[in-house]
Amino acid sequence: MTTNIDSWSFVHMRIKNALFSGALWLGIGTFIAKFLGAVYRIPLTNKLGGLGLGLYQMVFPIYALLLDFSGAGLPSALSRIIAMQEDKDAVAKRLLSSSIKLFLSLGVLASIFMAVFSSSLARLQGNEGAKTAYLFLSPAIMFVSVISCFRGYFQAYLDMRPTAISQIIEQGVKLVFGLIFINAFMPNISLSVGGATLAITISELVALIYLYLKYKGFSARKPSQTALEKGTFIKDAKTIIKTTIPITLVGIMLPLSHVIDSFVIINILKGYTSSATALYGLLSGVVMTVINLPVSVCYGISTVAVPSVSSCKTQSEINSRSKKIIVLTTIVALPCAIFLSAFAPFTINLLFNNLPNVQKGIAIKLLTICSPCVLLLSLVQSSNAVLIGSGKLYMPVKTLGIGIIIKTVLNLILLSNKKLNIYGSAMAIIACYFSVCLINLILISKKGRQNENETTKSGQFICQK
Repeated sequence: MTTNIDSWSFVHMRIKNALFSGALWLGIGTFIAKFLGAVYRIPLTNKLGGLGLGLYQMVFPIYALLLDFSGAGLPSALSRIIAMQEDKDAVAKRLLSSSIKLFLSLGVLASIFMAVFSSSLARLQGNEGAKTAYLFLSPAIMFVSVISCFRGYFQAYLDMRPTAISQIIEQGVKLVFGLIFINAFMPNISLSVGGATLAITISELVALIYLYLKYKGFSARKPSQTALEKGTFIKDAKTIIKTTIPITLVGIMLPLSHVIDSFVIINILKGYTSSATALYGLLSGVVMTVINLPVSVCYGISTVAVPSVSSCKTQSEINSRSKKIIVLTTIVALPCAIFLSAFAPFTINLLFNNLPNVQKGIAIKLLTICSPCVLLLSLVQSSNAVLIGSGKLYMPVKTLGIGIIIKTVLNLILLSNKKLNIYGSAMAIIACYFSVCLINLILISKKGRQNENETTKSGQFICQK
């Protein structure tokens, strides 16, 4: 008996260490990647200006939406599927192979869609200058589809290093090639923005090559598997799609809301200001970039949470691990939110000093208003991960849907007020994340209390017997 207890304690400690180690690796990697992205924004903003940055930001809501349709939600889904298996090594390679076949096909279709409809998308958003950016960015979608498969494979083993390093590679390559292309294509703003998105496509290709080479070395140490049985791909595809759909819907919700924002904000503001695109660029390209920097640290916690919670064998273990994830997220995110609120002028002046004084002042006010989003968005992604890992796959879709409806309605109301202007959209963003965060935490807390009560009643019944 003692041996069994000692063995279980050893396994528990290994899982606990893997949880925090994985979160730390991915948190650091994502932070470095986001930091490089923020550093890149400085010359990007200085060279392209508010108009060019607005064009650059216009393509990303559609890009993010297509990524979700072509497998951006796959890492969490695949890591959950593999983590739930009794013998990971027996099925991991097979599931990876099946997922690549499936999602590469979807990625190719999405890339073709973006390329073919690049002009129409730019025109619908209110500025045809974004056409070149759409065109040059389109091949990146199929590369990311395969990248997602490899990341999901590694995350199932709670090995977050390949994901972290590949993110740093993406940002580093984007920074180097982005500056080269922007300088080469200036003073043509539209072509320069297109060059910046071409750098993203190149960065995804380089990251894919790295992950493939890493996989070859990692998989060589795992037991070899027999060839796929007839019909296995269809069976695997059904399992992957069944799990991926709700997680993909969760991933789609926020990019979808950003797509709506890109249409609503610019078109409403155009009714009373000629700086609509520039204002949208300041909110989405400057302020939200700063907000996402500390949020990226908590991204590591939420990513590890899915396979970690999925691998739990008992409900009490799920409750315990869920609490640790929420508490850890709060400990990391809250000081960052307070810092950005207190030092918004310092942050904007440090990162975007070459912005015109008027735009700089607007960015400072927006950052001060949006600073609570650091904590709220971090808790949203971690609580979503806990719900997904514990099997409530569709619950985050519902809560995010409620938040997006609230944000869209408030955008329509507040942006129409000329005095509030772009600040009305910042208020709508806070309302969105606050409502989603509150509902998620209530659901997690309620479920935990129910299970504790059931366990207590069960124990009392046993004692009475």
